[in-house]
Amino acid sequence: MPRCHLNRRTGLVCLLLALATLALYWPVVHHGFVDYDDDDYVFNNPTVRAGLTWSGLMWALADQHAANWHPLTWLSHMLDCQLFGLNPGAHHLVNVLFHCANAVLLLLLLIWLTGKFWRSALVAGLFAWHPLRVESVAWVAERKDVLSAFFFLLTLWMYVLRVQNQNREPAPGPAARAKIFWRLALLFYFLGLLSKPMIVTTPLVLLLLDFWPLERFPFLKTSSASAPALNPQPSTLNLFLEKWPFFFLSAAISVITFLAQQTALPSQPESFFARAANMLLDYLGYLEKLLWPQNLSFLYLRPAHISPAALIWAAVVVIGISALVAANLRRRPAWAVGWLWFLVMLLPVTLVPLSRLSIADRYTYLPGIGFYLLAVWVIADLAGERRLQRGWQILAASGAAAVLLVCAGLTRQQLGYWQNTRTLMEHALAVDPNNYVAKINLNIYLFDQAHPGVRNGHASSPVNNPSPPAP
Repeated sequence: MPRCHLNRRTGLVCLLLALATLALYWPVVHHGFVDYDDDDYVFNNPTVRAGLTWSGLMWALADQHAANWHPLTWLSHMLDCQLFGLNPGAHHLVNVLFHCANAVLLLLLLIWLTGKFWRSALVAGLFAWHPLRVESVAWVAERKDVLSAFFFLLTLWMYVLRVQNQNREPAPGPAARAKIFWRLALLFYFLGLLSKPMIVTTPLVLLLLDFWPLERFPFLKTSSASAPALNPQPSTLNLFLEKWPFFFLSAAISVITFLAQQTALPSQPESFFARAANMLLDYLGYLEKLLWPQNLSFLYLRPAHISPAALIWAAVVVIGISALVAANLRRRPAWAVGWLWFLVMLLPVTLVPLSRLSIADRYTYLPGIGFYLLAVWVIADLAGERRLQRGWQILAASGAAAVLLVCAGLTRQQLGYWQNTRTLMEHALAVDPNNYVAKINLNIYLFDQAHPGVRNGHASSPVNNPSPPAP
């Protein structure tokens, strides 16, 4: 496994990435709360508004408010209220700071694992500046996204350090450090699950890292000549068995989440074929938004009918990409890891029916990393095979910079729609005039503005159905 030691250049790029991301998202400090989930999570929740209290801790651990169980997220909102009261700018800023930290953690992790500096920088830049991130960062109620991602990335870091220390020559020092990193990985994973249970597929992501770039699968040994042989080489069965604590935590949290979301799940279960069709369409929808992030909305309603042509096209795209990465499994393992990362991390929101909600921008926060990894490595590998001349290399670098700038521009534009309830709902209706959820919430907001106190201000509840809360 190639590994790049972190140096001054790495530190400089990390600093620039963090500062640029902070500057890009700085307008949110002037945004207000929105009357869609922010009321349940913060400004109309008396337990959260009271700050950190013993009764609040017990409530966070025992209650399944808003059809979710994520006690650490509740505690983070309580801490914000303890420190900043109901100042929405400060709540937004905490989200932004977590997002900046996540971008830096991802950059360092990829550089350390792959040794590919500029590829890693491009993946981290896409993660930080893609407009699909706006919903997770600019929505106070989506603190669970950035918080769970923070602990998810720390989990991967600790796991990688554990493997690297475990594979050194037997010695007391590395062996002791390997045990510490293993326990820290489990701790961070548990904290991530307490923030948002959508990361329950993390054990599968660890297995993907075992394949590439850690190269721990003996029967899928890649052709990378630069990767040193691991000593001792674990068996395939042991790679699965060693992760039983992670799988156990995933199973336990999945059961708790399923019970918490019973009231939010559809009353009429879908047939197997209907669910499979919707999964294909959902994956295609996410790919389209990642590649062409236009007409983004806080809520995409599922179409009443599935077009056969759309279903066939979705199947062709998903199966086609899968066949491409399978054909290059040994020569270009990064392709398979990126694609499977994307598919696996979206499973909790594609496998489980989400009522009339089809897709959501926020669900791509971590799965999108896999897609960026796939896209960057495909382009870089194909360009490398052709041994581009200096001029073409400069053109390729300019193209990558242009893509990042376009993403940043679209992100800044999308941020403007999250200023308040009115701008958010009006934009949703501009994207889809039939979005009745946005229409009802906009009417409630306008009524409250025109008649303050009649409905006790924010005490009027916005319409959060038909979509269930994010898992």
